[in-house]
Formats: sequence, C-alpha cells, structure tokens
Amino acid sequence: MRRAPARGVGGAPYDGGVIIATHNGKFHADDVFAVALLLQLFPKAEVVRTRDEAVLASADLVLDVGGTYDPAAHRFDHHQNTSGGRPNGVLYSAFGLLWKEYGLGFCGGDQDLWQRIDGHLVQAIDANDNGQDLYRISDLKVRPIELSEIIGLFNPLTLTSDEEFDTQFPVAVQLATTVLLRIRAKTADTIAGEREFLEAYAASPDRRYVVLDRFVPHAGIASKQDDLLFVVFPNANGDWAIKTVQKTSASYESKVLLPQAWRGLRFEELARVTGVPDSVFCHKVGFIGAAHGREGALELLRQALVEAQRVAPEYTATGLRGASGSSSAPAPSESTGA
Repeated sequence: MRRAPARGVGGAPYDGGVIIATHNGKFHADDVFAVALLLQLFPKAEVVRTRDEAVLASADLVLDVGGTYDPAAHRFDHHQNTSGGRPNGVLYSAFGLLWKEYGLGFCGGDQDLWQRIDGHLVQAIDANDNGQDLYRISDLKVRPIELSEIIGLFNPLTLTSDEEFDTQFPVAVQLATTVLLRIRAKTADTIAGEREFLEAYAASPDRRYVVLDRFVPHAGIASKQDDLLFVVFPNANGDWAIKTVQKTSASYESKVLLPQAWRGLRFEELARVTGVPDSVFCHKVGFIGAAHGREGALELLRQALVEAQRVAPEYTATGLRGASGSSSAPAPSESTGA
C-alpha cells in the first residue's frame, strides 16, 4: 500500500502505520464504524479527514469518499453505482464494503460470527446510510432511536457550542469501537450459549420445556424450536425464572403466556394462587415469573404446562400435534435439566 507522511485527526503525528483517509465535515455511522474497524486491524494507522484529491491519492486506504470502489487498490467509496448491494437488497455503505473485505479477519476467521454481526449491525448501518427503511412503526407510534442516530449526536452542536468536526470524530469513533468490540464478544458468547442450550433441550423429556442448570443466552435459538413453550433457568439474583418463548426472535409475542390468574402478583399473593410458597412474582404481561428455588420454579412450570395444554392443545409433550399425535406429558422433576 502507498504511504505518505501526514497528520491525523487531533493533530497526532504519523507513527509509521498506514494512512486511512475519509471525508471531512459531518460524519455518519458508516464512516465512523469503518474507521473503528480499521483501527482494530491497523492500530498504528493515522486517520486523515479530507476531500483534497491529492491527499486522498497519497493515502493507503480511502473510505466513503473519492468515487471509487476497488478493494485491490484499497478504495472503498459507495456513492457510485459500482459499490453494489446484497442479495436481500440492502445496499453497501463504506462500512459494509470494508466489513466484506476485513470483517472476517476482525472475527478471527469465524464465518458464523462474521455473518451474524453483518446481519445485526453492519446491514442496519448500511441501510440507514443509503436511505433504506428496515421496519415500519406499529400502532403505538413510537420510533426507537437508532444506533446511526446516536453516532450522529456527536457531530458538533450548531448553536450552543464551539465544537469542531475533527475533534468530535474521534469521540464518535471511540463509542463505535466500544460497540464493535462488545458486539463481537456478545455474539461469540451467544453462539456458545446456543450450543449449550441445544444440548440441554435435547435431554429434556418434554418438547415443551427445557430446564437450564445455568443461564445461557437463548432467546433467539429458543424461538426457532417449534415445540418449545417455556425455559426455566437460574437468575443472576439467585432466583429461578420461568420464561415463555417468543413466536419469533423479531417479536415480543409469546407462543403461550403464564396463567392469567398469576399475572401481576408477587410473593404471598402469588403463593396463595399457585400453592408455591417461595413464589417471587409473575410479570403483569405474563411472559416471565420466578420462585426463590428450583423446586418452586419447576412447580410453576408444571402448572403452566397444564394451562398451556388447555389454551394451546396443539403443543404436546413430544411435539406439535400431528407430528406425534401424543398429548401426554411427564411432570417436570429434579431430573430434568442440562
């Protein structure tokens, strides 16, 4: 790659690393995250923000500016027709183009990890930068703030401060770096948790529930199990939770809820209704409840299964009715678990 002496954002001297160039002025999530990614791979790199064509030509790697997408020449602009898009229609931004080229290295060669981060983080930033809508607002009429907007908050205030773009850019990059490193760690943790979860579920005597000996990330993988209704696991506070399973990982709607009579009750009130003396609570919506101990949680599970069989008889102990034809179910016991 080409090299040339320069001074980077914040005035730091060039220290022998590669020179990364991006545009000056207002920044967006795509150029911020792209720089955050590259600085993990080239920690001695110098970042230059400019639109000066001579400076861009002398840089080792140019992103989000310059009008060229050519990975072999380390040019990663997406504003021209050559940058393309994914098969699902999401167009590439500079971050996506760099993720395609360097993301697998950032993920240690783990293809599954790379793809998941692309699907959850990179594509969302790419779509936002290209003006593509990813969702529609529900009847609640509440639009959540997006990560791209949060990055945008670090652009200089226009009326009440003397902030400058080149001093705010590294602040935004630091936040993006924290997010990028954390999502890599969290996604890797989720992948490991899913393996442990599936092992425990395979050992469950009833396809409608699984009991975990310790908490592992499981919301996404649980939703993919057609017959699964409840997960029992120890909470971080020492209680044992019973949680319903969502219909899909993209929805909060559960396949079945905990019994109506439990919802919104706590401690003695819930204990009177359930007969479980160490009952802790049941959420008013009915998607989670808890007892102090494992045995109490298993009794809540037993009762929830009875109610589930009444309101959703298509779910059976050995699988969805029609696949197995059976509706009998062993009661959960201390032997059920990972």
